[in-house]
Parts: sequence; structure tokens; C-alpha cells
Amino acid sequence: MAELTDDTVSLARRAGTGAVWAAAGNIVVRIAGIVVTAAIARILSPADFGVFAVALAVHVVVGSLAELGMGSAVARSAHEPEDIAPTVTTLSIVVSLLLGAAMVALADPVATLIGVPAAADPIRVLSICLVLTGFFAVPGAQLTREFRQDRIFLATAAGFLPANALLIGLALDGGGATSFAWSRVLGQIVTGAVMVACLHRRYRPGWRPAVVVPLLVFGLPLSLANLVNWSLLNADYVIIGRLLTETQVGVYMIAFTVAGWSTTVLSSVLNGVVVPSFGRVLGDAELFGSALESAVRLVALVTAPICVVTVVLARPLVETVFGPTWLDAAPVLSVLAAYGALFSVSLLFANVLVAVGATGKLLGIQAVWVAVLVPAMVVGIRVDGLVGAAWAHVVTIVVVTMPLYVVAVHRSTGLDLRGLPRAVVGPVTAALVAGGCALGCRLLLDRPAAVMVVGGALAVAAYAVLTRSMIRPYRAAFGRSPVRTGDGVLTGAPS
Repeated sequence: MAELTDDTVSLARRAGTGAVWAAAGNIVVRIAGIVVTAAIARILSPADFGVFAVALAVHVVVGSLAELGMGSAVARSAHEPEDIAPTVTTLSIVVSLLLGAAMVALADPVATLIGVPAAADPIRVLSICLVLTGFFAVPGAQLTREFRQDRIFLATAAGFLPANALLIGLALDGGGATSFAWSRVLGQIVTGAVMVACLHRRYRPGWRPAVVVPLLVFGLPLSLANLVNWSLLNADYVIIGRLLTETQVGVYMIAFTVAGWSTTVLSSVLNGVVVPSFGRVLGDAELFGSALESAVRLVALVTAPICVVTVVLARPLVETVFGPTWLDAAPVLSVLAAYGALFSVSLLFANVLVAVGATGKLLGIQAVWVAVLVPAMVVGIRVDGLVGAAWAHVVTIVVVTMPLYVVAVHRSTGLDLRGLPRAVVGPVTAALVAGGCALGCRLLLDRPAAVMVVGGALAVAAYAVLTRSMIRPYRAAFGRSPVRTGDGVLTGAPS
């Protein structure tokens, strides 16, 4: 058994607190986001959603290069921030300004190439967000490094309120797809300003030639991996926009957004806690392995019930939350729900690779993923439209992506991963039982709202009872002192 030093205890406590705030904050913001999206879905048309989805796809793909992956260097590096933060600030600002200018200049030809010319104006507005990314990269990384997810949540909430007030106002005034873009600009300005205000130490742009090469060696592969990853996540919008219609892009966007609820909640925990935590326990193989198995089980505990219940209740959920106009999204959601759960596990593995510095392997996996997904997506759309596009995601991640991640994590850490499937058996079994309860309600009740409320409540209750013993080890994860449990969980450790 590895000895728990004072530093390990302190790290565990901060990581645990950070995980709580990351999860709770994202749940709150996600629920509020659902309410806003449901309201906007009754104001704007599916075509408006489709135009913005294409513009946002362009933005996030280009934006993945905005700070060259160096924010993660500030968040996880063993070097003190003052050694590298000024140089990272300079590089991030310069790169984001150049990319923002390119995004403005190429907005019209890019939108036309994709097949959605109306996306040009939102693309130009979102270039402002791209520039802001460079200015706020280091402040966000500083808060992540110190596990200050409470401050990150405060900043996110502060930006959420005015941004969505602006969104609803512009939408009611006929702003269309551009309403989304301007609301994102305002939200990013407020969020970034609050993060800066929360810092005890702020860094101005500077330049240390000695750290530039190490930063680029770490950051460029990660940045390229992010580029490939975001291309992967948004390739479907581009392909659908090219092969189908703006309205179908909007329908697909709603389905994908709902399917990604669990991933959104988990991503902040994984990105904000796994990378800095795992990166600091690399020297303890036992602790690292225990924390990884614990993290896989936790991901399964969150995603499995969301996946199964969403598959069962897709139609009443879409009709109740977004309205009958969006019912075409229900069969797409039924397939994408499974992809959302699988993607959450892949996100965990990706963060492990970043934590151990294996960004080159991560880049390779992401490149293969995109190379397989794009033709699979085209074939899927030709065969079964939007549902075929959703199945292309599921087949690709199961057949190609997950095996590659398992191999890469094993080779990078030397850990025996054969025990990881056992970590998900309990949560998946409990989720299937909960899904059966929801299915019974769907068969017995007629009103969509009643099916969603009653079926969802029964599913949650059944799942809570069945997983009580599985959840128990995590209750102490944010307690006073870390101890090993019989389940191999280091309570208080990053998980």
C-alpha cells in the first residue's frame, strides 16, 4: 500500500472539492441551458438552429488552435506558473488574433463550401469569441491548476445569465441564428472577466525563449489532437449541411445536444480534475491504477442510466421539452444516447493520456477516428439519413476508437486494464433495470409529459436503490482524509 503523504492528502482534498464543484456547477448550468434551449426552440426555427450549428462547428474547430494547447501546460506542468504563464499569454493572444482575422476573411467562402451560405454572418461574430479565447486562456488554466472549480462555476454562471437574456431578446426581435453568436460573445466576456477578478496573481504578456520549445513540444500535439477531436465532433454538422438541409442540421443539433448531457457534466470533472490530479501521482503506480479504475466506475455510474433512460424515453422527452416541431430528433436521439455514454469513457482515456504526457498518441487516435468517421458518416446518411449518421458515430467509436484508447493507455502507463470492464458491469446492469421501469411507464401512460416525469422518477428511484452500495465508496471521496476501501477506491483521491 502506498504511503499517503501530507501532499497527497492535500491534493486529494483539493481534487475532491474541485470535482464536486465541477459536477454540481455543470449540472446547474446544464439544467438552466435546457430551459433556455427549450424556450428558444419555440421561438426560432430548426433552420435557424441548423445555420448556427454550422457556424459554431467552424468556430470550435478553428478555436481548438487558439492557444496551441498551452493552457494545459499551465494547468498540469510541474513548473510554477510564473515560469511559463507570461510566455503562454503572449503566444495565446498572438495566435488567437491571427486565427480570428482569418475566420473573418474566410467566413463567406467557408459557409458557401459547406453549403450553408447563411452561416457567414454568425461565423464572423464568433471570431470575436476566438480572439477572447487567447486573452482568457491563462486565467482559466490557473484556476484549473488550483482546483478552483468553485470560481470557474461562479464565472460561468455570471456569464450565463446576461448571455441568455441577450439570446432570448435577440431571438424575439428576429435575430435568427446570429442571436446565438452574439450571446456567446457577451457570455465569454463576462465569464473571462470574472475569472480574472478571482485570481490572486495575474500575468502580463512576456517572453522567455528558454521555455518556448518545451511549451511547443507539449502543446502542439495536444492542440492538433484538439483540432482533430473538434473536427470529429463537428464533422457531422458539416457533412449534413452539405448533403441534406439546414432544417435537418437543426434537428440533428437538438438530438446531439440532448445526447451529450452526461458528457457535458463529466467533461468539466475530467478536464478540470483528472489532468492535474493524475499528472501529479504518476510516480505511484498503485495509486494511479486505483484512481483510474475508480474513475471508470464513476463515469459508468453517471452515464449508464442517462443513456438507457434516454433511449427509452427519447420521444416523450423531445416532445415535452422542445415541442412537437422537433419530433424528428427522437429516433436520432435514441441512437446518439449510446454514443454519448461511450464518448464519456473515451474522454476519460484521452485525459489520462494528456496527464501522462502522451499527447502524440492522443493525436494519432484522434486522426484515425476522423479518418474512419467521415466516410462512415457519408455512407450512413446515404443509407438512413440522420439516423444513419448517428449509427456511424456508434459503430466507429466501438470498433475503432475504444480499442485504440485501451492500447494507448496500457502502453503509456504499463497498467493492467483487464479489470476495467468489471468496473462497469454493476452500473450497466442497474441502468438496464431502471430503463425497464421507464419502459413500463411508456407502455402504460399516454401523455408524453406524464411518461417523462413518472417514468424518469421511477427509473431514478430504482437506480438509486440498486447502486447504493456502488456509490457508497465515493461518498467519502470528498471527506476529511483519504483511505483505501475494499473496492480499491482511494477515497479523497481524484476519481
